[in-house]
Amino acid sequence: MKQVVFERVNVVTVKVSSDPSPESGEVRIRVKAFGVNFADLMAREGIYPEAPPFPNCVGYEVSGVIDAVGANVPKSWIGKPVAAMTKFGGYSDTVITKLDHCIEKPDSVSFIEAASLPVVYLTAWMLLVHMGSLQRGQTLLIQNAGGGVGLAAIDIARHIGAKTIGTASKGKHEFLKTRGLDLAIDYNTQDFAAEVLRETNGKGADLIIDPIGGAASWKKNYKCLRRGGKLGIFGASSMQATLKSDFVVLAWIKIAFSMLLGAPTWSPLRLMDDCTGVFGVNMAKMFDDVEYPIQWLKIVFDGVKDGWVRPYVDSIFDMDHVMDAHQFINDRKSKGKVVIVVDPTDPVHDLSQYNASYFTPK
Repeated sequence: MKQVVFERVNVVTVKVSSDPSPESGEVRIRVKAFGVNFADLMAREGIYPEAPPFPNCVGYEVSGVIDAVGANVPKSWIGKPVAAMTKFGGYSDTVITKLDHCIEKPDSVSFIEAASLPVVYLTAWMLLVHMGSLQRGQTLLIQNAGGGVGLAAIDIARHIGAKTIGTASKGKHEFLKTRGLDLAIDYNTQDFAAEVLRETNGKGADLIIDPIGGAASWKKNYKCLRRGGKLGIFGASSMQATLKSDFVVLAWIKIAFSMLLGAPTWSPLRLMDDCTGVFGVNMAKMFDDVEYPIQWLKIVFDGVKDGWVRPYVDSIFDMDHVMDAHQFINDRKSKGKVVIVVDPTDPVHDLSQYNASYFTPK
């Protein structure tokens, strides 16, 4: 078994060990590809609270072929191509997971696409449908619309028939319009709150989804809600930005104030008086109770077949260049998902649509 291991903060190695064996109710997957998520970057930097202690192997989503099963798993699963949810350990060429965390990969979805779908589309589905109750004709504001969850949210919102507004850097606007975003706002030069209120005739958005986090972001987004609207919080990328920009002790003081001491407190009375709702989504927690996520993933895979789910993988890296993949995301160069392939020469992959230069660091 080959694994990408975070030894300590920002120290990444590739280690080889003996293959694990599945226990009762488990399967072993020979991984073809695995997805990269922003939480992985935070785990590498030691600021993701869900991550296991160093040294660790992270990773939430893989695709591959089952080659062994444990007791109480039908042997008919051996040889089946699957996508699977893994609460850590996904940065590997061999993964052990529970059978109920797997879904058979349809022929209409490639291994690369299958590895790109679970986290972002399940997060977006939970935000928009399961908890957000977005309806046809309503307005959705997507913060960081060019990210993986942002693109997934555009697909789901278009399927529902909702209007989409998204924030992104200017260089991504034309791309986002080709994906179906109705209005793009440049977060560097425009005041998104003013633009949202202008676009909605002063009413505000029916649903806002925010991966940025922090007191300033939460408060400003809340002010953009329409009566009856909801704010869905699903990330805290501002933590990493703060750590990059300040001396580490000062940065942690700022983070403590922004995320805890200075964070808004929406009392039940205020929410009742404002006719609004605030909720949070952490997909890693849902992997402990996968009944809903597996149901949603089946809908997403059917959506690929039907054409309304359009997986977008920006770039492909291999296991020896995980740090380059993380830096690519950290530099805000990516649109949609970044995926790691275990073996770029594997004939199951068609890499012609991706930039192969990413396998050699510049």
